[in-house]
Order: sequence, then structure tokens, then C-alpha cells
Amino acid sequence: MPNLDKVFNKFFPQSQTGSKGKFLLKMAWTVEILVAVIGICIAIIVVMQAQGTKNLDDLAGRAVNLSDLTFGGIFFIVAIVELTKIPLATAVYYSVRIYWKIIFLIGLLLVNVSTFETIVTGFERINRERTKIIDKKIVKYHSISTQIEQLNENTEVKAFDSDINKLREERSKINLAISGISLDGVKRKQAVLDQGSNQSSIDQLKEEIKSISETIKRLEEANSLLPSQVKKVGILGNNKKEIAAQIQANKETIIRNIAERKTKESQLKVMNVKQGQSADGQIKLIDTETKSKLKPLEDDLKNITAQINILEERKQGYALDDEAKDKKLRYLKDQKIELITNENGDGIDDLAPDSQVYRVATWLKGYFLIDYNDEVNKINEQIFKLEKQKVKTITEIGWFDKFFSFFNKNSNLDNEAIDKQISNLEAKIIEFEKKAVKAETNISESVYADLPQGAITAAFWLWFGVLSFIISVTGTMLAFASLVLLDPRLHIIRNKRTANWRGLSIRISKFFVLINKYLWGKIKRFRDPNVKIVEKKVVVEKEVEKIVEKNIGEKIVYEKVEVPKEVIRKELIYVPLPTDDEELIKKGPIKTTDYDKKK
Repeated sequence: MPNLDKVFNKFFPQSQTGSKGKFLLKMAWTVEILVAVIGICIAIIVVMQAQGTKNLDDLAGRAVNLSDLTFGGIFFIVAIVELTKIPLATAVYYSVRIYWKIIFLIGLLLVNVSTFETIVTGFERINRERTKIIDKKIVKYHSISTQIEQLNENTEVKAFDSDINKLREERSKINLAISGISLDGVKRKQAVLDQGSNQSSIDQLKEEIKSISETIKRLEEANSLLPSQVKKVGILGNNKKEIAAQIQANKETIIRNIAERKTKESQLKVMNVKQGQSADGQIKLIDTETKSKLKPLEDDLKNITAQINILEERKQGYALDDEAKDKKLRYLKDQKIELITNENGDGIDDLAPDSQVYRVATWLKGYFLIDYNDEVNKINEQIFKLEKQKVKTITEIGWFDKFFSFFNKNSNLDNEAIDKQISNLEAKIIEFEKKAVKAETNISESVYADLPQGAITAAFWLWFGVLSFIISVTGTMLAFASLVLLDPRLHIIRNKRTANWRGLSIRISKFFVLINKYLWGKIKRFRDPNVKIVEKKVVVEKEVEKIVEKNIGEKIVYEKVEVPKEVIRKELIYVPLPTDDEELIKKGPIKTTDYDKKK
């Protein structure tokens, strides 16, 4: 009698999972075909954008360029590759050899990556079209905010002042060099002309020339400081005109003093010539050397002065009075408010809530805000480490180090490079401190316009990236599920004793048992090593008496015995099995032949 439970367990699960497996296979092909259609649409969009068209009718009337067709053809290839995913999944499932399974699995993963990129491209294009207007308004919003900050801080004017101050420092260095060369020439000539009847007059002229030079230097320094003393006078006025007049008066005084100094220097030369005619050749040689040294410095001085004048003129063009500055600030702030929200409902805060990316970005905003105080602390730690690396003293090399230089661990670090790094870090600290103060005093005017770009990017990948990943693996998972449900071996394996969690626990326990046996076997062999006893066969010749038996034979008697014949009769038992297979239902009940009636 057959076991009905075994028959039921064999056919019933397969009847239930067969139709579901076919359905999942159809759904897997549907998903992959839709992804391929999306890839083809992206290819067409790429060609249309390259041709500058917005609909297919315009594209049909144009001659498609070969480069555009090639670029679009890449996406066509990607669309065709999508259709190979289910065959690759089948190859992975049914492969027996491990290396073929690994090769097919790598190919399947690469195709899934291609699907992921295709879906992400589609989502990115959709998101870009939906947020195109918002992005433009946000760019304009940040541009206006930057202009307002520059107006409040006079960024352009400060930049010009910085350049002018650098040029003035160079000019001061050149003037010092010129003064040194001139002084050296005077000392050399004084050594030659150390005596004479007009010595008192010569000394007086020298004192006057020195006084004039100091006056010129003082006036030049005053002119360099006067532009920074512009201040507001009254409600709308300022002292800019008075300062400009003072600068011009100082320049005229400098010109007069230079002319007077040249006159006195010429008088001094005449008196020196009269004082020592014998030293005329040496004095001329000294003057020639002094002029040759002063010539390049004077040329540099002229160039720097010209550059300073140009920057001063440009600075005057950027400098605004308080009334014009306030007017421009009010205009920019009105534009900024109009961009944030307005009556037409097309502001940033009006349009951004309709986009999932911006809504999710508001949740992630706190993770991307920069704590400038924390950054300053990190930079201070870096500076401290660099200070520790600086070489402050040079260790003397002893006799041991002279013979064994390998053991000499003295550092040879470049302190100048470390100082340069420290100065750069200190500049960053100043910048971060300004930003920290600005962040503490700044009030966010817009919820969506002030979102960090990192939060928007993270929101895109959190929203559309996860969806793209799910869509890319859905077809593969459906294909594997259909293959499992359609596999007849599934139910045989399921009914085995070692299936499910029980089988896993049995395999795990067997694994530990094998490890235990292996360890104890090693211990036993170590304590009681096996001793092999080898037996050797030695041939020894002995005389043996052999007894030969002769077969006389036996009488065989044959008897007839009746043996009953076994009759085997086949019996069929009707077992009703529930099924939803339409082909089996159409056949109806099964009829068998009655063998007893034929007999």
C-alpha cells in the first residue's frame, strides 16, 4: 500500500508554486522590458538635446550628426543589455561548476550596476527639470547675499588697500636701499674731502640736505596714511575733499623740497670741487658708482609709484559714499526678499516644498552645518603638532654616532617650511573665526535657500538613490524567485530531514563534532604515537607429507516435486489529489482495465 502522505507532499506543493513561479517570471520580464524602454527614451532625449530640438517631429526633419548618433547609441546598447539579466540569473542558478557560477554572477552584478545608473539618470533628469527654476533663483539669491556682504565690509576697497600697502612696503624698502647707497657714497667722498677752507659751509649744506630729505620722507608717509582717514562729517558729508587737498599740497611741497635738495646738492658738489681739486678724479669715480647702483632702484621706484597711482584711481571708482551705499543695499535686500517669497507664489520658499529632494534636505540640514569653533580647535591641534616637530637645537654628534651613523636619530626638518605651514593655518584660523562670528549673528532668511549643498545631494541619493537600487535589483530577485518556485528539486529538498533551520543546526553540530574529533585525534597521536610493526616473510624449506584424496563419486537421485506457482495481481487505488492545473482537470477521472474480467 503506497504512503499517501509522501504522494501528497510530493505533488501538492508543486501544484501551488508552479503558477506563482510563472507569474513572477512574467513580472521579471515586464520590469526588465520597462527599464529597457527607459534606456531607449534616454537615448532619444540625448540625441534630441544634442540637436537642440524638443519634440520628435523636429528631430525627424533634421540630419542627425554621427557623433550625436554615437552618443545616443551608447544608451541603446545599455537598454539592450538590460534584457540579458534574466538569462544571466538562470545561468547563475543552474551552473554546477563554481568558476562558471562566479563568472555569471559577476556579469549579473555588472548588469545590475548598469540598471542602477540608468534609473539614476532618469531620476536626475526628472529632478533637474522640476527644480530648474528653483536652482536659478537660489544661485541669484546667493549672488545677492555675497554682494550685500561685500558692500557691508567694503571688500573691493579693502582689496585695493591691501595691494597698495604691499606696493608701499616695496617702495619703502627701495627708498631704504637708495638711502643706504647714497649714504655710502657720501661717506666715501667725505673720506676724500676731509679737509678744506669751506668745511663749515659744506657741513651746513649737508645738514640742510638731510633736513630736506627727512621732510620729504615725513610728507610721503603722511600721504600714505591720509586716504585711510576719510570719515563722515555731519549727516551726508565727509572730509574726502579736504584730505585730497592736503595730499595734493603735500605732493607740491615734496616737489619743491626735491628741487631745493637738488640745488643744494649741486652747490655742495661745487664747493667740494673747489675744496679738493686733487681729489676730483676719485670723487667722479664714486659718483659714477653711486649712480650705477641707484639707477635700477630708481626705475623700480618709478614703476611702483605708477602702479600705486593706478590702484588709487581704481579705488576711487569703487568707493561709494554712505547715501549711494545705503540705496544699493536697500535695492539688493528688496530683490532678496522677492526671491524668497512673493505674491505670485513663484519664490524659493513657495516652489521648493513641492520637491521631495528639498523636503528631505531640511531633515538632513543639521548634519552638514559646519561648526567653525570646532574647526579652529582642530587647526590649533595641527599647529601644536607642527611646533613640536620644529628643531630648536642641534644635537652634537658623539663618537658613537660618528662610527655608527645608522643609530643617529637626529631630525633634519625644515623649520622654514614648518613656519610657512603654521602661517597658512593661522590665516585659516582668522578666516574661520570671522565665519563663526558671522554664523552666530546671521539669521536664516529662507528655509530652503540657505540649505547646504551637501544636504541637497544627500537627500537626492537618500530618496532617488534608494529607489534606483530597489528597481535595479527587483528584476533579478523576481527571476531568482521564479526559478526557485519552478524548480521541482525544491520540494524534494524541503522534505528532507536536513532542510530548514533543523538541518542547519545539524550541520553546525556536525561541524563542531568534526573539529572536536580532529583535535582529540591530534592530542592522542602526540601522547601515544603509532608504532608500526613490519612483518618479514622468511622462506624455510621443510619436508611435508602430502595426502592426496581421490574422488570416488556419489550416486545422484532425481525426484519430481510439485512447486506452487505464485500469482501476482495488480491493484490500482484511486487517490484524490487537489490541483489547479487546467490540463489535469480537463482529463477527468482515470479509468483502469479490469484484468479479472478478461480471465
